[in-house]
Amino acid sequence: MEINPTLSTITHFVLRKLRFHVDERGIERIIQSLLMDPSIWDVMWHSKQPIKVVQETITILKNHELVTFDKERVVFSDKGIKWTQKLGISPLSISACTHCEGRGITFDNKSLKEFLAIQKNRPLPIQEYGQAYVTPQTTLARAAHAISYGDIDAKKIIILGAEDDLLGLALALTKRPKKVVVLEVDKRIVDFDNMWAKRLNLPLEARVFDLQQKLPKELISKFDTFFTDPPETISAINNFIFKGAHTLKSPGCSGYFGFTLHDSTLQKWQKLQKTILKNNFVITDIIQDFNEYENFSYIENTPAFTSSPLAFVPEKRWFHSHWYRIVALPGFLGNNEVVNVGKDLYYDKESASY
Repeated sequence: MEINPTLSTITHFVLRKLRFHVDERGIERIIQSLLMDPSIWDVMWHSKQPIKVVQETITILKNHELVTFDKERVVFSDKGIKWTQKLGISPLSISACTHCEGRGITFDNKSLKEFLAIQKNRPLPIQEYGQAYVTPQTTLARAAHAISYGDIDAKKIIILGAEDDLLGLALALTKRPKKVVVLEVDKRIVDFDNMWAKRLNLPLEARVFDLQQKLPKELISKFDTFFTDPPETISAINNFIFKGAHTLKSPGCSGYFGFTLHDSTLQKWQKLQKTILKNNFVITDIIQDFNEYENFSYIENTPAFTSSPLAFVPEKRWFHSHWYRIVALPGFLGNNEVVNVGKDLYYDKESASY
């Protein structure tokens, strides 16, 4: 390896190791993020690059003595600082609204207090299902965002395999939807939802359901809005997002889901967006970092931790995803196939966070 590597050299070595899409601009953004904040978990957030690319880039910088490790920080050496200056790389500058946490959505504190009290004893995430739930503020922001589009009031809503965030429960608590149906593989969450639905007389029904199976006929073409938060594999895109599409009544109906750059390259984003357009949907919104996740209880068992060149349990929240809204156009298509892919539903070569 070169004594003073170029961005091209680093990109080449990362690509050779990981064998998926990496580009020089992505490597540069990782370096900019390191210059802004030396915490490896914050770099994973702000760089907007797959976790594995961040890890490998830091390892290469360390091998070239461009950075050193100081407890929980990745710090540029004198040699590294001169190197970044020579390349003209400066710290990343983040400009996000501190009031709404960059979402552009606000909600009232009464809703937050009520939801905080109810979700206090929620089931904890299970790694087997790729579960990791968002903050209560995120769940309520999702609801407020959809309400602002007219996608909730007097509407039939379906949640597909993403109820570890308790979004279905939060929507039902507003009493705005006509009905909320939750399909969730985790019986603990189904029981939690149904308990509160019965106790508070909410328009909410939760069912145990594996999205690798066909949707029941009574759910097809019956809903106005769907929500999901798929694992980031091509199989999951088809089994979560487009099974959601199969439940929609007509053109003009909408769907919402999260997608990250932690477990996906831009090539996978391109495949996702091409499929959305091919199936006669239009993307109306992609809101950066809309979804903020609580730190995973099983983080030490994930590649994000075990493969990290500087492994420590994060104290600050670091995992975020972008929030998509799509709308059905005439001739829109869904999917209702049986796909028995097992673990491949949750993991591919780009996955690192669960």
